[in-house]
Amino acid sequence: MKMTQSFNLLDEPWIRVTWLDGEPGEVSLLTAFRDAVRISGIHGEIASQDMALLRLLLAIAHRATGGPEDLDDWRAYWANPEKLRADAGDYLERYRDRFDLRDPEAPFFQVAGIHAKSGKISDLESLIADVPNGEPFFTTRIGPGLDRMGWAEAARWLVHVHAFDPSGIRSGAVGDPRVKGGKVYPIGPGWTGQIGVVAVEGRNLAETILLNTVVTESLADLAEVEHEADLPPWEKKPDGPAGSMDLEPIGPVSCYTWQTRRALLHGDEKGVTGLFLGNGDKATPRNRYLVEPMSAWRYSEPQTKKFKEIVFMPRKHDKDRAMWRGLSSLIPQLIPKLKIKGKGEFTRYRIPGVISFYEKLLAQEIVSHRGVIPVHAVGIEYGAQEAVVSEHFDDVLNLPAGLLAPDNKRLVTLVRDAMEKTEEVAKVVRQLGGDLIRARGGDPDDVSSAREKAGVAFYLAIDEGFPRWLASLDGIEPEAARDDWRNRLRSEARRQKENLVDSAPPAAYAGRGEGRSRIDVGLAMKWFDTALSRALPISIISQQAKEKDQ
Repeated sequence: MKMTQSFNLLDEPWIRVTWLDGEPGEVSLLTAFRDAVRISGIHGEIASQDMALLRLLLAIAHRATGGPEDLDDWRAYWANPEKLRADAGDYLERYRDRFDLRDPEAPFFQVAGIHAKSGKISDLESLIADVPNGEPFFTTRIGPGLDRMGWAEAARWLVHVHAFDPSGIRSGAVGDPRVKGGKVYPIGPGWTGQIGVVAVEGRNLAETILLNTVVTESLADLAEVEHEADLPPWEKKPDGPAGSMDLEPIGPVSCYTWQTRRALLHGDEKGVTGLFLGNGDKATPRNRYLVEPMSAWRYSEPQTKKFKEIVFMPRKHDKDRAMWRGLSSLIPQLIPKLKIKGKGEFTRYRIPGVISFYEKLLAQEIVSHRGVIPVHAVGIEYGAQEAVVSEHFDDVLNLPAGLLAPDNKRLVTLVRDAMEKTEEVAKVVRQLGGDLIRARGGDPDDVSSAREKAGVAFYLAIDEGFPRWLASLDGIEPEAARDDWRNRLRSEARRQKENLVDSAPPAAYAGRGEGRSRIDVGLAMKWFDTALSRALPISIISQQAKEKDQ
């Protein structure tokens, strides 16, 4: 007979959500699917936790829908969200016992009885991503707050730890042959932490789940996924203490539920007080675009040379670059081409499978060509040796749906032009920043640093405007939109010019050099104006609008 201690994730509220009316709440797995059309989205402690939990729901959806096998099957769920609720509910009930967080034999996402030879367990700070060991930041969990947590919160962080846990030496478990001196050496961060996660968002949680539950057979990169073999942990024999260095993810489900760690929560009816946390199954990112649909991928020359085959690695998010600046890895028509001797021509990037899938839905007219598509990007940047969390990346970009339609060349051309012109103007601003330092007699390092700072300041100002402009493109005349963006660029460039010139020291006005090598503030401003006019010539439409205003 089963022990009375239990915390079953099918019944207990543990996933933090926001309802469509804006109210926060916590729901169980069964409720998450039952009320998905009434839920806006998952909103837990941090964005990476939200994404880890969404990927868990997607793994359940893939298994509950049987793939889905084809677009017709998927369309049936899209047309009737009640079908997803019913099928997911039936599926979860079949594996009810495997979703108990405190089960003595097969606890969810844990290994029963796992322990170190010393008997030591880790403090809760090793479970929480926003509390680096010994260096808490942006958290309310300081001091006594880390002594204990409820089982619901522990469940959220447990899913997160498999997805995003930093790399590092971990406690060695009795029975794990990799143990040396009581430790297991690093195998890398959690799988999801190794990629730059991208998700398409719908109007409610049901739509978000379905839009990211890709039909793999409809996507060239994922067409070989075998659904019957791509299983989550709860459909397999419970893990033992030993992790694997050779096991490979074979599809979306195994990626979304990859057991990067071996864990066991310790606590009582009042909550969790500690855990065993060891290294589990290693996963490497090389060419995983064949099984992982929620990341963009970049061509890697070093890896290609090393393995003597074309290699794509995950394109991780850069905390110093807003998401819109990575559009060339999200929109197929914007991806630059590469031609390598002996290997032919191919694209520099591979777009996320979830974006490719949305393209398919547009082509089949299952979803509308109008409106915008919120694309949510989440990631973690790790510090030295990927052993600590240094930054979280969380950004949403509203793409005009038409931008993903293969026949909408005018819109693609418009966006490409806007991105190219933005970079041209950034170069003009950078040049001014460097010229002003040259005018005061700065050395090459100072000039280079000034250029970089000027470019950063320009993009910081532009980063808020470009996404808004991009989202406004649905239904607008391309020529008017183009001129609108160019006018914004021109205005911002001139504002940056004023800021840079105002901060120039008196020595820069005196200048340096003679003849053609002469440079001072006046000349730097003149060169700036000339370069800006060349980058952004006044169009006929803009000129007419200007004359009308006068």
